[in-house]
Amino acid sequence: MMPVLLKRRLQSSFNSFVSMQKWEFFVRMSFMAAGLAILCGMYFWFYRVLNYLYGISIIGQLLPWKLSSMAFLLMFSMVSISGLIAAMTTLYYSYDLKFLFSSPLSVRRIFFDKTVEASLYSSWTLAAVMVPYIFALGRVIGAGLFFYIYFLALLVPYVLLGAAFGIMLSLGLMYWFPTSRTRDIVWLLGSSAMIGAYMMLRFVQPERLTRPDALEVVSKYLQYLQAPTAKYLPSWWLVGGMQAFHYGRYGDFALCASGLVLSVFALYGLLVYFSKWAYMKGFSGAQEGMRQGPNKGFVEPLERKMIYTGMMETVQGTLLWKDRKLFMRDVRYWSQGALILAIMAVYLFSIRQLPLDSGDLKSLISFLNISVAGFVVASIGLRFTFPSISLEGKSFWILRSSPVSLRSVLKEKLVLWTLPSFLVGTVLVAWSNVLLGADAFISILSLFTIAVASIAFCFMGVGLGAVFPRFNVENIHQIESSAGGFIYMAACIGYLALVLVIESYPVRYHFMGRFYSNASPDWRLESLCALAYVALNAVAIVLPWKLGLKTLESCEI
Repeated sequence: MMPVLLKRRLQSSFNSFVSMQKWEFFVRMSFMAAGLAILCGMYFWFYRVLNYLYGISIIGQLLPWKLSSMAFLLMFSMVSISGLIAAMTTLYYSYDLKFLFSSPLSVRRIFFDKTVEASLYSSWTLAAVMVPYIFALGRVIGAGLFFYIYFLALLVPYVLLGAAFGIMLSLGLMYWFPTSRTRDIVWLLGSSAMIGAYMMLRFVQPERLTRPDALEVVSKYLQYLQAPTAKYLPSWWLVGGMQAFHYGRYGDFALCASGLVLSVFALYGLLVYFSKWAYMKGFSGAQEGMRQGPNKGFVEPLERKMIYTGMMETVQGTLLWKDRKLFMRDVRYWSQGALILAIMAVYLFSIRQLPLDSGDLKSLISFLNISVAGFVVASIGLRFTFPSISLEGKSFWILRSSPVSLRSVLKEKLVLWTLPSFLVGTVLVAWSNVLLGADAFISILSLFTIAVASIAFCFMGVGLGAVFPRFNVENIHQIESSAGGFIYMAACIGYLALVLVIESYPVRYHFMGRFYSNASPDWRLESLCALAYVALNAVAIVLPWKLGLKTLESCEI
C-alpha cells in the first residue's frame, strides 16, 4: 500500500501543476527567482566572511571548521524543534487523516506516510540555507567536486535525522499526555526555544570576530578551536566527515558517513515499529475537545460596553468579540506575538550598535530607517492581517447567510489589526530616532510616514486578503506563501519605495539647508510631492478595499 500513498502524493502534485493558471505559474516562478537570488546573496556573504576568517594567521584554517560545526549544531537543533511542531500538526491534525484511517491501511503505514511529510516540511528550508554556506566553504578551502557531492548526499539523512528526534518527542508526549492542550504547550515551548536562539545569536555580536582588536582574545582559544563541537551528535558526524574527506582521512570519513546513514534507518525503523501502540492513543486523545473548569459566571465583554456607549456598531462589535476570543484561544498567535517582540528587540539593538559618529548621518539613517521598519510592519501584516479573511475557513458561509454585510466584516478585520500594526511601526521608528539622536524634522517626518504606512498596510492586507481568499487550507503558512501573499508583499515594498522617492526631495533640501544658508526649496515641487503622497495613499487604501469587497461579494463557498 505504500506505493499507493506515494502515487497519491505525486498525482496530487502533478494535478496542481497542470491545473495552474498562467498568472499562478508566473507568481511561482517569481517566488523561485526571488529565492534563488536570496541564496546567491547568502553565498557571497558567506564567502566574504569565511575568506576573511581563513586568512587570519595561526587560527585561520581552524575558524571555518569551528564555525561550520557550530552552524550545523544550531541547524540540527532548529530542525528538531521544527520537526516537533510540524509533527504535532501533521500527525494528529491533518485534514486527510480521517480518510486515511477509514481506508484499509495499517496504522504503521499511515504513520510512516505522515512522518515523511512532517520531516520534509520541517527541514527543507533550513537545508536550502546551508547549501550556499557549504559551497562558500568549499571555495575558500579549495575543495574538489567530490566534497560537494558528499555533502549533498549526506545532507538528506542529516536533516531527516534531526526531524526524527522532533517526531519521536511528539510521539512520546502525545502518548503520555493525549490531549489537545499538549499541542499548545509544544507550540509555546518550541517557539520560545527558537526565539531564544535567535536573540542569543544576535546579542553575542558575532561581527566582533571580524574586528582586528578582538582577534587577540580569539587566539587564546586555539585549543578550543581544535576540539570537536558536540562530537557525539550528528552535527559533528557531518562536519567531521567533511573535514576528514578534505584532508584525505577516508577511514574517519567512512565511519562518520556510515554512522549518519545507519542512524537514520535505525531511528525511523524504531519509530514505525512502536507507532502501532503509541500513535493511535495520541491521535485519539488529540481529537477530544478541551475540558473547561467550573463556571465562574458571565463577564461582560469590552465590546458590549463599546456598543452601549455608541463607540461601535452592534455587528462590528460582535464580530470583533468573536475574533478576539479566537485570538486568545489560539496559542499560535501567542508565539507569533512573542516572536514580534523578539524581532523588535533585535532590531533596536542593531540600531544601537551602528557605528555612526556624525549627527547628519544619524538623521539620514533615521529617514532610511522608514523602509526597514515598514518592511517589518508589512511582514507582520502578512502573518496576521492578510490571512484574516481566509481564516474564516469553511465557516465563511455563515457570514454570507447571516444579516451581516461584507463591508462590516472587512471593517471589523481592519479595526482588529490596525492598532497593533500602528503600535509596532511607531514604537520602532520613535525608539530608533531616540537611539540615533535624529533631528526634529526627520523625527517628525519618519514618525508620521510610518504611522500612515501602517494604516495603509492594514487596508492593503484586508483588501488583498479578500481578493485572494483561500478558505480550504490546512495551515496558515499556505496562505502566507500563496500568490496573494506574494502580491501583498510586492505591493507593500513598492509602496515604501515610492514613499522614499517622494519624500527624498524635501529631505534633500532639509540637509542642504544645514550646509548652505542660501539653499531654498521650490515650493511648487514641494506641493507636487505632497499631492503625490496623498494620491499614493489614496490608491493604496481605496483600490485594495474596493477590489476585496467586490471579490467577496462574488465569492461562492
